[in-house]
Amino acid sequence: MIAPAIDPTALKGGITAGLQIDGRMLSEAWTEPAPERAPIVDFLTSRQGLTDIPDLLADLAAKGHELLCPGSMSRIGIGAATCGLAAGAGERAAVLSARHDFANHTVVRKVGCIGACFCEPLVDVRTPDGRHYLFGKVDKSGTWPIIHTAKEQRLQKGAWLVLREREPGFLTSFDDLLVEKVINHDLADFFACQRRLISGNCGLIDPENLAEYIATGGYFAAAKALLEQQPADLIAEIAASGLRGRGGGGFPTGAKWEMAAKTGSSTKIVIANADEGDPGAYMDRTLMESDPHRVLEGIMLAAYAIRVQQAHIFIRHEYPLAIRRMRHAITSARAAGLLGNNILGSDFSLEIGITTNAGAFVCGEETALLSVMEGKRGEPSRRPPYPAEAGLNGHPTVINNIETFANVPWIMTHGSARYREAGTAASPGTKIFCLTGDVSRSGFVEVPLGIGVTTVIEKIGGAPPDPIKAIQIGGPSGGIVPYGSFNLDYETMAALGGMIGSGGLVVLNNACCLVDLVQHMVGFMADESCGRCLICRDGLARLEQLLHDLTEHRGNDATVSAIEQLSHAICNLSLCGLGRSAVHPVFTTLRFFRQEYEQHARGECPAAYCSALIRLKIVPSRCTDNQICYELCPQRAIQLDPGRGPERYRFDHAQCTRCRLCLDSCPHGAIVAVSGEDT
Repeated sequence: MIAPAIDPTALKGGITAGLQIDGRMLSEAWTEPAPERAPIVDFLTSRQGLTDIPDLLADLAAKGHELLCPGSMSRIGIGAATCGLAAGAGERAAVLSARHDFANHTVVRKVGCIGACFCEPLVDVRTPDGRHYLFGKVDKSGTWPIIHTAKEQRLQKGAWLVLREREPGFLTSFDDLLVEKVINHDLADFFACQRRLISGNCGLIDPENLAEYIATGGYFAAAKALLEQQPADLIAEIAASGLRGRGGGGFPTGAKWEMAAKTGSSTKIVIANADEGDPGAYMDRTLMESDPHRVLEGIMLAAYAIRVQQAHIFIRHEYPLAIRRMRHAITSARAAGLLGNNILGSDFSLEIGITTNAGAFVCGEETALLSVMEGKRGEPSRRPPYPAEAGLNGHPTVINNIETFANVPWIMTHGSARYREAGTAASPGTKIFCLTGDVSRSGFVEVPLGIGVTTVIEKIGGAPPDPIKAIQIGGPSGGIVPYGSFNLDYETMAALGGMIGSGGLVVLNNACCLVDLVQHMVGFMADESCGRCLICRDGLARLEQLLHDLTEHRGNDATVSAIEQLSHAICNLSLCGLGRSAVHPVFTTLRFFRQEYEQHARGECPAAYCSALIRLKIVPSRCTDNQICYELCPQRAIQLDPGRGPERYRFDHAQCTRCRLCLDSCPHGAIVAVSGEDT
């Protein structure tokens, strides 16, 4: 019997060492043993189901793993996205990077945003035993505990949270970390209900280092697709996942890709829409700043699925750091052979370019976006045909937003069935929300669709339930709905008259005047109207004026009726989504908070906010007679009678302009605003 003799190293690298006949070795034609691959490479290859792994990815994964989990050294990761840099992360990074005594035992890296914007600057110290010490709100005095933790490799005073890697030295996502010790509950509570499928690298890897992304499994899905799958396989997997566009419309991504793939055109295009213009929404920016290669890989997979060789990223110019990191990522990927001709030795080629936009809100609408890229004015056009049928310069064009593309590598790595384990049947997967407003823990959160809104706002955001009146969701063209026990998914929000939109989530407490807020939102949309539709251009401006009349005590019941009628006209007659959705805040507040409009018509502001409808008064029981209000009042509206004690203070309401300087300055809350009926 003749059989190959298998060298033990073949189990690791795969070589045949000689020949045996009836158990006797006849030759010893030994070949050089294959070099051992890093365990992380074997894991990533196995997870992806790759039959072979390109040397390029294997080498970069091993190198990136050494950077992420240095064997004998501590690693300090400083959150250096826009939120961190605004809070002083740049200064902290400069101080720590300049320490000569870190040589040979500590490395300092700039990472992205982990999401906890409320405690920036945030610093992660990883020690060689696989523990991560998170320090929040790191100011100048807070750097010493970080230095000592890195040098002594044990917990020092000042850390907020201690995490440990499930398997020390193994880190491919946030899911590989377990909470070991909670010192400050804010961080632990913030992360407790999140499910970080696509933001798992954010705040852990250096966004400007290609090898670190590959060490988490990056570009393995692309390698699997290009080397072992057909384009139709990708479309089928994305369709099976139920992924819906995260830019606002929620259109099924697989159906859009299939529509473009079926066209007979030889030239097709993919565009990543990063024109994120909603005030309070920054999920696309954070992904681009913190994990740009995930975005590129998602675009690459879409391009391969639709058989596209040209892709563009459309970014507004207000995102300079995101633009810089996306450009750096494109350059790195091209230099490594992950973009350009014959990627990874396949017959697939792709080039990705960046187009910066001036920042008009309407240009986030896909037909207006296409007009800009064709060198025209940013105005929407009528559909059909849809861009997937005839888009940029008449070619079939698939447009998805950044978050949608960021989902694709995860789905292709873990499969559509696992993706559907999160979310609901009609709204599968996770969604990133930017949680702001009246919460103590604001930030970038990723949660399963269908999660209860109270979980997000109270457990993650840390808001007490009592003062919360409403939430504004989906940006200025979303909706304002009463706070309650509903779920965050596409169907529920549509039933409430709002929409998830791009994912802005603003919490509003009882001190917020909804009529005043709606006025500002309508004003924003009026300013951003492209002017093509008369009803949108002039109608929104007139609607803003009517709302302003209510807040200035110039309105009546007829004003409320006019607001409602004009809103219906704008919604029904506008050409594009900007005009049709601009009145969502009006509709939702009229539906749920109509009494606030009616109270304004009677000269009352229930939130005691609108200056023309309120008065300020002193609460004697809280006053300590410190005279701050008297000294600061620019109008001398606060009078001081002879004597001592709170009784000598009184307001001259004819002089008072309700600037609120006294109210905001009193340390004891002794001055309050009351609506007209309470004066």
